[in-house]
Amino acid sequence: MDISRNWLTQYVAVDCDIPTLCDKLTMAGIEVEAVESAGTVPAGVVVGRILERKPHPDSDHMSVCKVDVGQGEPLQIVCGAPNCDAGNTVPVALIGTVFHTPEGDFKIKKSKLRGVESMGMMCSEKELGFSDNHEGLMILDSSLKLGTPVEKLYPGDTRIEVEVTPNRPDWLSMWGIARDVSCLFGVEAKLPEIKVPECNIPAPNLVTVEAPDLCPRYIGRVIRNVKVGPSPKWMRERLESVGLRSINNIVDVTNFVLMELGQPLHAFDLAKLEGGRVVARRAKSGEKIVTLDGKELTLEPRHLVIADAAKPMALAGVMGGEYSGVTDATTDVLIESALFLPSNIRATSRELGISSDSSYRFERGVDFDMCAVASDRAVQLILETAGGELASEKVDVNSGRPEEKVIPCRFDRIRALIGTEVSNERIVDILRRLHLKVDEVTETGCRVTAPLFRLDLSREADLAEEVARIHGLDKIPEIPVDGKLCHSIGEDTYWRLQGLRDKVIETGFYECMHYSMVNVNSALADRRFRREDLIELSNPLSLELAVLRPGLLGEMLGTIERNISRRNLNLRLFEIGKVFCGNPELFPEERFELCMVLTGQRSPERYSGERKLEYDFYDLKGALETLFELARVKRYRFVPAEDARFRPGHAAEVWIEGKKAGAFGELAADLTRGWRTTYPVFAAQLEVDVILAADHGTGYYVPFPLFPATERDVAFVADETLSNADILEFIRKCKLPDLESAQVFDVFVDDKLKAEHKKSMAYALIFRNRERTLTDAEVNARFEKLRTRLASELKVELR
Repeated sequence: MDISRNWLTQYVAVDCDIPTLCDKLTMAGIEVEAVESAGTVPAGVVVGRILERKPHPDSDHMSVCKVDVGQGEPLQIVCGAPNCDAGNTVPVALIGTVFHTPEGDFKIKKSKLRGVESMGMMCSEKELGFSDNHEGLMILDSSLKLGTPVEKLYPGDTRIEVEVTPNRPDWLSMWGIARDVSCLFGVEAKLPEIKVPECNIPAPNLVTVEAPDLCPRYIGRVIRNVKVGPSPKWMRERLESVGLRSINNIVDVTNFVLMELGQPLHAFDLAKLEGGRVVARRAKSGEKIVTLDGKELTLEPRHLVIADAAKPMALAGVMGGEYSGVTDATTDVLIESALFLPSNIRATSRELGISSDSSYRFERGVDFDMCAVASDRAVQLILETAGGELASEKVDVNSGRPEEKVIPCRFDRIRALIGTEVSNERIVDILRRLHLKVDEVTETGCRVTAPLFRLDLSREADLAEEVARIHGLDKIPEIPVDGKLCHSIGEDTYWRLQGLRDKVIETGFYECMHYSMVNVNSALADRRFRREDLIELSNPLSLELAVLRPGLLGEMLGTIERNISRRNLNLRLFEIGKVFCGNPELFPEERFELCMVLTGQRSPERYSGERKLEYDFYDLKGALETLFELARVKRYRFVPAEDARFRPGHAAEVWIEGKKAGAFGELAADLTRGWRTTYPVFAAQLEVDVILAADHGTGYYVPFPLFPATERDVAFVADETLSNADILEFIRKCKLPDLESAQVFDVFVDDKLKAEHKKSMAYALIFRNRERTLTDAEVNARFEKLRTRLASELKVELR
């Protein structure tokens, strides 16, 4: 948002220098980002009068002039302008004057031009920064006193660029800024008097609102017999001071009111409206419109348009249509001043990729009451600058004025929130100067009614913020903070979460981060959930961000697909993040989840046959085992499972200390259909809370063993339903002394065993004592004890 200092002073007296004003604005929350001088005449330029003009002896386009600047003898100045005629009053830059240009500083010096001495420079409007006109000298009023500094006649302007936060749309206008400036400096802010001639000509069919939920208010009125042409100089200067280009008097008025009051307007050429009326309605499916910037858009019923009797003429709140605007041939105009639903304008602007100053304001919310004021102001200015006559009554179609928010205000609570002493009278004065209605004032508090232009005020803390920024944030005293150690870092939730994240990275995975808001299709890619299990946002930024993610798999699939489409096929990715569920029977409303994904070549950096090795189910299983080992999770097991997310027969559940922690496996074929890869994709989804809640024990340093280990193998035929996890758990419960590890190294099934629903399994057992070397007799005794228990308790056939 650009502010013109000169324009601002039309509403409030600003009796301070620019640095002070900028500092006050920034401290009040209106952050100043840049300051630029505009139209400032350099010191040393004075009013002069040309007394004599003679041709240059050595040039056919330059002249030698005698110029009186009111300072003794006339100056001889060589000039190439065509209008340096005797008698003209012009600005003269004296010797020593410094012009500041983008190319650098330029200083006027005594010089010779083609052999003729020149003692200064007569200036054009461009050289003084007033306009781009450099075809001749700037002609001044002949009644001006010679020698008068031109900077006093044209004081120049300063453009201040401010950053406006989304919650303060009332600052998106000169009047909105003036309100706060008046409060900061303790002076009155006042709008120019608005006078509109009475007109009672009925216009019953002029405005129709078919979508009142998207258009709460629409004001239309007709002005006939206008004369479209250039705007007056004062209006062009106002618009140029905030970076807007003058177009014509009608369009300039709508832009002027937009910047002055913050209310977007639109001027329709009445002759181009079929039926001579406008209709605020939803677009028809497939309906098209060409906007002012020449883009053809295809619309849907979710888009609001302003149409005539037959077709859309403007994309409501965003941009006018190419064939609805004012041209030099326009004689009758319809002035629109309306309110539109912010969320709909925001969604339309984002979806269609089109934005404007109007949509920027409508997205944040505009003042219901200002809608009528802006309409009157526009009519007043059009009648002044373009003539014509008001030809219809003000047609105001609305669904009723919204209720203003009433906020109880306790003075002690305000002082407690801002941390400094402010008198009751000062609090009331600040709130009233901010144009808030304050009544029922007592010794303890008051009642504050927030006007409709203050959409950000809803609670007592908001009032405290207003008092703090106007009274002065620099007046809040510095209070030393006493640090108290309450708990150890080990009890911090996010410290443990970060520790788990680090351990996943140690297993060779790379972290991803996705948005918590996703589209419905992405959310339902995790087949544990149905549509009714999702938590939908009441006011989403777009349809792509309409629900909170119930799991991490959906967005992770999108990341994998994008990588594969760019031929990045070897991936080890993970994410730890918060997910949300609307069905308490499935999961808590909020929880943390871990998602790990694996696909591609196991050793892409190798050569020959090793490059053909691909990740498989057991690579992901091994990564989980490594993770649990790093996290010191001891009691876990994998159980075969059937899960809609995974390929049948290629999935397993993870159980930790008797609690289901999640599942992993090869993704179902329809989840990866269409991906440009031949490698299977494996994924795991685990509940972080179950992992963190497990008994991790205490980690101790264990020295490298000094004594040798002894290995024994045990092989047996077992029922096909007996899993490796069951056998390892059984061996663990046997608590054999000095058993260091047990690991399966062979599983065999032939036709005979398959027919008997059996399988052959073999395990390697490692025995080691850390204090001495074991004897064969000791190891054999323990080994035979295990074989005996396997045969008797698990009913296996030893081999």
